[in-house]
Amino acid sequence: MQIMRVLRLGRSIALLAVGLTVYGCSSGGSLPPPSDPESSVRTFMNAVNANSMAAMRDLFGGRRGPARGYIEPNELEQRLTVMRIYLEHEEYEILPPGSEPGPEEDQRIVRVRLTRMGCTPVVPFTLTRWGQGWLVSNIDLAAAGNPARPCPAGGTGQGA
Repeated sequence: MQIMRVLRLGRSIALLAVGLTVYGCSSGGSLPPPSDPESSVRTFMNAVNANSMAAMRDLFGGRRGPARGYIEPNELEQRLTVMRIYLEHEEYEILPPGSEPGPEEDQRIVRVRLTRMGCTPVVPFTLTRWGQGWLVSNIDLAAAGNPARPCPAGGTGQGA
């Protein structure tokens, strides 16, 4: 009898855990953005490599919060798809000294060196403080170069 109670309790806990997981996924629940600009860029770039549009969606936005809250879903999906294509990489490196002041007080710029098909462009990311974290608010995709073209001689160019 005691064993049956333990088994029922264990099953109830397991169902509760599954329910909470499904609720978190279906309700658009997401983790808060990282607390420093460099970590936000790392997380965003790892999402690019993992082809995780959901993670990219959670990290892209501005002063009003993640863009998923105010940009139409189809438009946001298109923007993130373009970003993913331009930022695909074999490796990336955040350049020292890390983040630098941005154009506005609550913004920082993080420069990222991509390694892609022999090219090594440096791409500036602008991050905006939101709550206790930082969101990617702008990426200079022109600096990444055209991903469909080879880079100029020397391999450090933008491939534009």
